[in-house]
Amino acid sequence: MTVNPIERQQLVVRVDSAAMAEAYRHQPEPFEAEFAALACAHPEACTCAEDPDWASFIARQTALNNLWRQAAAFNAAHPVGSPVTAYPGARPEDVADATRIDTTTRSRATVLGGHTAVVWVNGHSACIALSHIDARPGGAA
Repeated sequence: MTVNPIERQQLVVRVDSAAMAEAYRHQPEPFEAEFAALACAHPEACTCAEDPDWASFIARQTALNNLWRQAAAFNAAHPVGSPVTAYPGARPEDVADATRIDTTTRSRATVLGGHTAVVWVNGHSACIALSHIDARPGGAA
């Protein structure tokens, strides 16, 4: 089957739009959990006397691995659509008039910028740290 150039251009635009829509929904890639498992699980066994930055590198990798484990544990216990209470900005223990959103998750948890385990929720435009998420009873919606 031969596709004329105009139809081919329209097909490319449709595929690019679908890819952009998927990226916009903040869905993690299927390989992220496998990639997270690559970090050194036993930093006490890793050393390099010639590299003075090695210890800080291993500490960063360990912290990143722990974040991915936290996200994986959240995903195992709370699939997309699970009911949660989200506190964007601050928890009520820290700020008396903290915003509270009773909502559901709209993505799997992931690690943002290598420093924070987060999840996106319905009704809020930004991701929220897992430390600011409380699961509610009821399972996946």
